[in-house]
Amino acid sequence: MLFVNNKKLLFMGDASKKNELNIIKKYNLFNIDVLKLGHHGSNTSSDKEFIKITNPKYTIISVGKNNRYGHPNKEVLDNLKNSKIYRTDIDGSIMFRIKNNRLKIETCNP
Repeated sequence: MLFVNNKKLLFMGDASKKNELNIIKKYNLFNIDVLKLGHHGSNTSSDKEFIKITNPKYTIISVGKNNRYGHPNKEVLDNLKNSKIYRTDIDGSIMFRIKNNRLKIETCNP
């Protein structure tokens, strides 16, 4: 987890559901500002309990358009219903700016 001007940013890489639950047990991950979703939003990560506990305001999903794996998974997207989702296949590049404790998100369509 990264803290920038009091903002909690969490980047999950390719963590599995098991790894996510271990991380939750070890660290205070409540109410994350930005979550970079693990494993392109596949169903092998982004456990429902993990999403519920982290409760991200914003979620980033790095995923290719029309990918052969069907990422992101519909169930994972449903679990993120309380988060504003940004996807690289739809929104293109995604940039965060944090200044004076304010988070600004900008996208550039592909």
